[in-house]
Amino acid sequence: MPNTREDASQRWFLRAFCKTSDPLLRDIDELPERVRFTDNPVELIYDYRYEIRVNIDHILGDENNIRRVPELLQGPEKSMMLRRLLEGAIAEAERRVEANYMLAVPQYYNGRIQLLLPLCLTGDRPELALAIQREDGYYSARTCLTIEMAYNNARLVARPEAAWILP
Repeated sequence: MPNTREDASQRWFLRAFCKTSDPLLRDIDELPERVRFTDNPVELIYDYRYEIRVNIDHILGDENNIRRVPELLQGPEKSMMLRRLLEGAIAEAERRVEANYMLAVPQYYNGRIQLLLPLCLTGDRPELALAIQREDGYYSARTCLTIEMAYNNARLVARPEAAWILP
């Protein structure tokens, strides 16, 4: 709806989420179509035949990624340990998703579908999600997200079913 408040900093505001049969929508002639994130459903499923190429130097060199890592693994004195834990967690995530493609949860980022893989650094529960995107014959990985970030991004595409990402 148009924002009619005098102090309005935005032109429109959300009045409600509605079903198509809701009386609030009776004056709207044409409802918008459901958003379609991809025309190729294959992008939403992990393909075990593609290798995952991880840019660990970028992940560990990016300040945002480091802030997402559990606090007990942060700090310059722990950088080599973190690198090894991350490499092991990625290898384990790759083995697990090869056995169960449904562990890879789709998200939409920068106009593309990415898949999120669970990373367990300190125990059996994932602390991070590795974002991978399909390239020409492989998956590229350059960032990690907190589980909360991963859930928020993934729920925009579809209701996440993988237990590791549910809040």
